[in-house]
Amino acid sequence: MRERPRAYAIVNPAAGHGRGARLARTIGAEFEAAGMTLEVAVSPGPGEAARLASGAVDDGHTVVLAVGGDGTANEVANGMVGGAAALALYPIGSGNDLARSLGYPRGRARRRIAQWLATEARRRTIDVGEVNGRIFLNAAGIGIDGHVAERVVAAERVIGPRWAAYLIGSVISIATYRPQRMEVRIDGETQLGDFLTIVASNGRFFGSGMQPAPRARLDDGMLDVTVAGDLSRLQSLGALARLYFGKHENGTTIVTRTARRVEIDLPRTLPMELDGEVGHVDHLRIAVRPGALDVMAAPVP
Repeated sequence: MRERPRAYAIVNPAAGHGRGARLARTIGAEFEAAGMTLEVAVSPGPGEAARLASGAVDDGHTVVLAVGGDGTANEVANGMVGGAAALALYPIGSGNDLARSLGYPRGRARRRIAQWLATEARRRTIDVGEVNGRIFLNAAGIGIDGHVAERVVAAERVIGPRWAAYLIGSVISIATYRPQRMEVRIDGETQLGDFLTIVASNGRFFGSGMQPAPRARLDDGMLDVTVAGDLSRLQSLGALARLYFGKHENGTTIVTRTARRVEIDLPRTLPMELDGEVGHVDHLRIAVRPGALDVMAAPVP
């Protein structure tokens, strides 16, 4: 008899407003019914998913399932990159931008994710980005998007849906944040000035469906770097509205170009965003690592 496919699941118990904790008790049976054997581990805290993923790869697991949102996928990928296992997703976060880029079922169809992974998903190799030594899958940026990300966590507790928290956080940030002085080098070409934000995108989406880089591809060996200059509050508000449709570029104050390396030096520490998580830095060294991660994804047409 053919051996049943096996996978290792890493569950973020806080994901989905506590849904992760409930899933940890039932997800094994769900995958068993789909014809897969699943070993389940619950991440005990921030940063621990990477350790669990690294151990799963070392133990010979060929598929590691991240049960959570984009932050969980990021942590798990940081423990897997360069290894032989493929990252799979069980998207129960509020953003799920990587799942969107990889063609995972959405809406009610998400209920059959175990069956989809067992029968329809295919292994695919993608690039990852790296900033100051940490891997990212969707995007990393400095400036107003880091400012927004700080506010999303607080707003999400009150508002609920992450897309609404991003919208509210963005509007508040536009009212309070001003472009900052930065020295930017994109593939060696230097710009010095005031910038509202600089975002290096590996995937097409971030912020629950925003499209900072609508032409980005996960496997082209490049990052799509969006540079927004010294925009007024009114210009920023208009750009935000167009960002959801990928129509924000205007060729002057907002431009996007492909690059392999970006370096940003700041006169003071500013908030940065990496796959929805927040950090504070005074410099960024961003690069692409082509073909560094295998994932389970929808078949490429």
